[in-house]
Amino acid sequence: MRNDVSNASCLANRGNLLFNDSIKSSIVIRSNSLELNQTYQFMIRMRNHQNPSLQTTGYLLVTVDDTRPYTVLIGCVIRTICSREVEFQLVNPTTQVALFSVCNGNCMTLQQITWNVYYGERNSSSNVTQWILFNETSVWFFGQNTSNFTATNGLFLTHPQVALWRFETVYSSVNDTTSSSLIFRINQPPDNGFCSIDPLNGTINSIFTVSCSQWFDSDDIRDYALYVWTNNSEKIIVAFSSDSIFQVRLPAIDNQTSILRLSVHIRDRFYCTTEYFLTEVQVRTDSMVISNLISQLQNSSTEITTNPIVRLLASENQNIVGQVIISLSQDFNKVNKDLIGNVFSSKIQHDFKN
Repeated sequence: MRNDVSNASCLANRGNLLFNDSIKSSIVIRSNSLELNQTYQFMIRMRNHQNPSLQTTGYLLVTVDDTRPYTVLIGCVIRTICSREVEFQLVNPTTQVALFSVCNGNCMTLQQITWNVYYGERNSSSNVTQWILFNETSVWFFGQNTSNFTATNGLFLTHPQVALWRFETVYSSVNDTTSSSLIFRINQPPDNGFCSIDPLNGTINSIFTVSCSQWFDSDDIRDYALYVWTNNSEKIIVAFSSDSIFQVRLPAIDNQTSILRLSVHIRDRFYCTTEYFLTEVQVRTDSMVISNLISQLQNSSTEITTNPIVRLLASENQNIVGQVIISLSQDFNKVNKDLIGNVFSSKIQHDFKN
């Protein structure tokens, strides 16, 4: 931290900070307490009353300057994409950054808006970050002279060695220039782990076990999601779990027997994701169970609660119900395709005979 940065605790010691309420959730700074051309750091630490071990800390840097006719406010267009982490906003390297800015105050003389992008080099010994203007001609930036600015994920993917980025908007008027900025830290995805599935073959009623282990992330692992790839290269989510070991029923895609391509998405607490591909699995449809279900549905007088598919649907387990519905939809689609094929085949034979 630079020498001209002062700590807000000095102000509190001099009696220049007044707390607005008993729990000290807001403060008032007395006039003439802050010196011109100085930067002050304000830090707040919040502690959970029921569990004191749960704490969080926030920081704010305030630079004292002459009063300007307007200020610039900056933020993320989609708030959930920019996760807050104490001093920085977190952004996943596969996600674009979409920012907006607003002129607050007398903006009648505003002439130009400019966005600047900096990358940071942190000195580990002094803990000081040097910001260097990113002046390459970039195909990743959109709206550099408008109130809304977007940097695509190509910026982060092409410069994986850069961990800190600063996005600054500068509002220029006839007599003044005002700026505001946000600092982002690249959120690294989970790594160093692996996943497996067992068994490697079965039917749509078989239970497959997915096991993931040794995944590490400094922000902790949030959850695991299992996807099935269709023949059209689309992904269908079939299971979701916060546990690293979970069970799943798999659908048969398109054919009686399918070789399934599966992948697990491992996400950290801030939704940064690693995709891990599993060994392919062979899954067969259970034609007898499906046929019995259709017959029982067509015959309203037949008791259907004994059907294994109905029992699974009645389990009220979100994962199980979703998996059964996906399997049924795949089987019903196949039945529909077969019926259409038979109709056209019969029509062609009929026309040929005539």
